[in-house]
Amino acid sequence: MSEQKTMRAARLKAFHQPLVVEEVPMPVPGPDEALVKVMSSGLCLTDVHIQEGIIKSVHVPYTPGHEMAGVVVQLGRNVQHKEIRIGQHVVCGIDITCGECPLCRAGRENLCLHRIRIGFERNGSHAEYAVVPYTNLFPIDEKIPFEQAAIIPDAVACMLHAIKDQGQVGKGTRVLFYGTGALGLQGVQIAKWLGAEVYASARTQAKLDKAAELGADVVINTREKDLIEALNELTCGEMCDVVFDLVGQEDTLDMLLQCIRPGGKIIALAYAVEKFFINSQETVIKEKEIIGVRGSTTENLRESIRLVEEGKVIPYISRRYQLDEINQALDDLKASKSIGRSVITFTHDPVTG
Repeated sequence: MSEQKTMRAARLKAFHQPLVVEEVPMPVPGPDEALVKVMSSGLCLTDVHIQEGIIKSVHVPYTPGHEMAGVVVQLGRNVQHKEIRIGQHVVCGIDITCGECPLCRAGRENLCLHRIRIGFERNGSHAEYAVVPYTNLFPIDEKIPFEQAAIIPDAVACMLHAIKDQGQVGKGTRVLFYGTGALGLQGVQIAKWLGAEVYASARTQAKLDKAAELGADVVINTREKDLIEALNELTCGEMCDVVFDLVGQEDTLDMLLQCIRPGGKIIALAYAVEKFFINSQETVIKEKEIIGVRGSTTENLRESIRLVEEGKVIPYISRRYQLDEINQALDDLKASKSIGRSVITFTHDPVTG
């Protein structure tokens, strides 16, 4: 019997504790799965929420990581004649869905009643290799750097879903990204592609400078200016059509209700607290909407890949770490040290089948 191969992985063994990088058995793909050599794994504030025990469906010990790009190195026996091939560059969709529940049949598989998520309920991408269902793998042009490709399934596709589907943003729509960082900087590019008038706010000037570089028409430093007063002046009292909440504090939505016009929308993407408090009259009488966002659909992911391949969106990465630095990376996330998205990069031997 041949000796089982091993790999290095970052393991969360207990909530509220650092991850442990260790040697573990290399997974073997089942009949409908593929083995991916992970070349880059995105880091998300959700990784911090998982570490802190906020995501109740996660059970330890396990390997986190839900943004993955890599190379296919082994196929299960049922995958031999599918579109996935050995040596192919791929990104990985996060949700493993049933395809049969009412939401899946309606094309809203991001809300699948029976979904299992890679990097949540099953081992993820903070490891040298990962096994995933072949249906979750999407080819991507080899010209796209792995670190940019890795964040497409979440940071890009989620923002596309938020902006295009939930926000219904189009030409001439005035939008505000409240909290312009890892997600907002991808969103600025998508909103500009859709023809929107883009406002961006943050408390860090470096983030605002990057937002302006990526196409934002107006940037507002909320350390220096009151957001509501600034918007009132800049829009001659009209305010915004759609606001994207990327902060998610207890009073955020209530404040943002004053930033949208009657009939406007707040698209809520962040959940730093369990409960929000809002002015009911401001919501009801002025017919303002608060709409949630969860992940993205398969079509969102396919379109996001096309946007990146065509150069219409360039996923913005501001910090890179090695696997051994993952706890420093998570600490930096908590401290908001990164302007944009952060990634783990892997150094492998030459990629082979």
